Amino acid sequence: MKRNIFTLIFLSGTYVMMAQSFHNNGAIVSLSSQSVLTVPDSLVNKGTIINNGSLGISGAWVNLGTYDAGSGQINFNSNLSQTINHSDQAFSKLVISGTGVKTFSANITIESELDLQSSVLKSANGARIILDKNAVIKGGSDQSHIVGSVEAKGAGNWVFPIGNGTTYFPVEVTNVTNANALATLTLHELSNGQVLTADNALTQISSKRYWELIFTAGSLDQSKITLPLVAEDGLATNLDDVVVAESNSITDAFVSRGNSGTSGSLTSGSVTSESGLTSRFYAAAAIRGDHAIEIFNAVSAGNDGRNDFFRIENIEFYPNNHVAIFNRWGDKVFEINGYDNGSKSFNGTANMGGNNKLSPGTFFYSIELGDGSKKRTGYLVLK
Repeated sequence: MKRNIFTLIFLSGTYVMMAQSFHNNGAIVSLSSQSVLTVPDSLVNKGTIINNGSLGISGAWVNLGTYDAGSGQINFNSNLSQTINHSDQAFSKLVISGTGVKTFSANITIESELDLQSSVLKSANGARIILDKNAVIKGGSDQSHIVGSVEAKGAGNWVFPIGNGTTYFPVEVTNVTNANALATLTLHELSNGQVLTADNALTQISSKRYWELIFTAGSLDQSKITLPLVAEDGLATNLDDVVVAESNSITDAFVSRGNSGTSGSLTSGSVTSESGLTSRFYAAAAIRGDHAIEIFNAVSAGNDGRNDFFRIENIEFYPNNHVAIFNRWGDKVFEINGYDNGSKSFNGTANMGGNNKLSPGTFFYSIELGDGSKKRTGYLVLK
């Protein structure tokens, strides 16, 4: 049977569908460079659309066929609510404009650019926005952001343009060195009496929100995360006392990941962690203003989430620190600069004379903060 092929090639100018909707029932529709196709209402694709131009849709987008993203852009631009059912395919450049909420019911991969101009892109059915390695984010505001999970991948700096539908809460992860790194970020707002718990070194933790960062591949142990501060005026009296806190479980106590920088204010600002990202949950918190260190001298190498490493609270505030650990005969078994309670920490494994698991017993530590203060010494017990 001979197949009918319907091809539209727009070399220049603008083409407007005068009908209320456009149904492609199996044809090949090709938009060439510099061409513009505007659909005033819904577009249902059961064939193939090849987009190297610009496609504007003011109604629902139902893709039951093939959408070849090419080098073109697709713009959802209505002031009314729009539904995007993209069948887990990719857009090269996605523009979100108008004022109506755009609800997407399947994953959308952004290959080149996401331009958030003036409306909200909202997830349904757990769908997420997937940012390709080279994807660029433009815009982002209280009026235009993503409500739902966002996935990022590859080396470089990641931007997650997330919000709750009315307020923008962008998160950045910088210095991703692992080319295979892949993670998904989700915003969670606290409600119905839900509270986060913090360890004794934290004086306060956010009562507003937290973020969940799920690692799928690679590592972020050399990266830092920047969290927004929005309406966090009750968190601390001094912005310098705000830190990023983390926990592996939402029911466990959050611990400090330090503060390598802040901006703005407690009502409209941000805080960046000091050390690498190794946990799943993150929130803004406050720490004692004096940044005094506290040493926990019990280490259990059982990897059970309790005392898994030699913890020196607030050490991240002293990036020039030096930590050494000795056995009972005075032999140095561990030494490191920039101890951070994360990727640079002692968990019962020597790094002097080979990476060997040490036998249980009593060891001795030496901590130099690198700020001219007196060296701290004492003992720790490895179980």
